[in-house]
Amino acid sequence: MLRFALAAAALTCVAAFVTLQEFRIGADILTAPGPEPSQAAPAPNLPTPAQAAQPPTLEIVRPPMQSGYRQASIPADAGGQYVADFLVNGQDVLGMVDTGATFVALSASTAARLGVFVDRVGPHYRVQTANGVADAWPAKISSISLGGLYVTGVDALVMDGDMPAMLIGASFLKRLISVEQTGGMLVLRQ
Repeated sequence: MLRFALAAAALTCVAAFVTLQEFRIGADILTAPGPEPSQAAPAPNLPTPAQAAQPPTLEIVRPPMQSGYRQASIPADAGGQYVADFLVNGQDVLGMVDTGATFVALSASTAARLGVFVDRVGPHYRVQTANGVADAWPAKISSISLGGLYVTGVDALVMDGDMPAMLIGASFLKRLISVEQTGGMLVLRQ
């Protein structure tokens, strides 16, 4: 009879809010062998008030969040610049992300190596660079990719003179979903 009373009490507690530890105590009581008819039932091993006050430790494991976007991350170099090898028209090119540049900019020698057509007869621009004013001609790059990112038909400027790296400006960056600096990384999403 005592077992039925305890079982009913345990089921009632399950419907209410009980701690994991209280539930385990109830389960231990239900699964314990019954006392001999001539012996009294031993007292259950109840937790001390300090133990009962401790919430059970549960670990919630969730799968990693998937954003649904392709992304690439570029670590900052010692100077705080974001430099990476981009695939431009199918060839590796060192590129430095310049969020202040309006266009992707590359040198005439890099453009020739990549097969980028430059119309030097048409209009051109006089642009201010870190090295002073330079002439630049508009061009179109067939494709630029980095990791899983892929952008086609990117407007660019071909500059006279040498450049240590191709500048990756807004004509590429604005075609992405987001560009975010976080923890020494530049995260690009498409």
